[in-house]
Amino acid sequence: MAYWAMAKNLSIPNRMVWSYFEALRRLCYRTENSAYDNHKKQDAALCVILAVTGVEVFFNVYFRVLVSEQPYEYAKRRILDDLKRRRSLDRKLKSWPRIVLSKKLNLDSGVGRDFMKLKELRNGLMHFSSSHESIEVPGLAIHGLADTTDYESLNEHAAVKALDTAENLICEVFRLRGADDTDLCHGLHSWTGKLPDG
Repeated sequence: MAYWAMAKNLSIPNRMVWSYFEALRRLCYRTENSAYDNHKKQDAALCVILAVTGVEVFFNVYFRVLVSEQPYEYAKRRILDDLKRRRSLDRKLKSWPRIVLSKKLNLDSGVGRDFMKLKELRNGLMHFSSSHESIEVPGLAIHGLADTTDYESLNEHAAVKALDTAENLICEVFRLRGADDTDLCHGLHSWTGKLPDG
């Protein structure tokens, strides 16, 4: 049976967010324990992509759940329309917290800025194209080279930083909703599967 003709499976809303973050944590562990630098780069690139994807899925589900609750129903039409039209992650980051929670997510400093940098790195990896550069040394010219600086900079630390950055951004959303620091570990566990420390 083709995948598009399969019977519908229903799950709790956080199932996909939890799955992406569980995979991300497992991939970070593998990256940290790899003996080969090339494997570390490859897996770290996947961690960056998966971290940003996990945050976008979190936004899609979390805000969809919020607008189903009485205090936030006023924003339901806008959020559902954005979801239907598959609006960009940038638009969601910049407008949904303000629309639903009446608070702006600061993307210019701190955790928000870190996430925007991570998203730019992800974009560079996902939409990679040759910069078609040339180098010349006496007697030799090589044309059509690609700038792989971002990729070459990746290692196990970049993988873990991607995970931390994604989790920290989710915590910022919880804070905007009114969670205090003691509630954050429970929110991360509920939404991403991260076990509380201790």
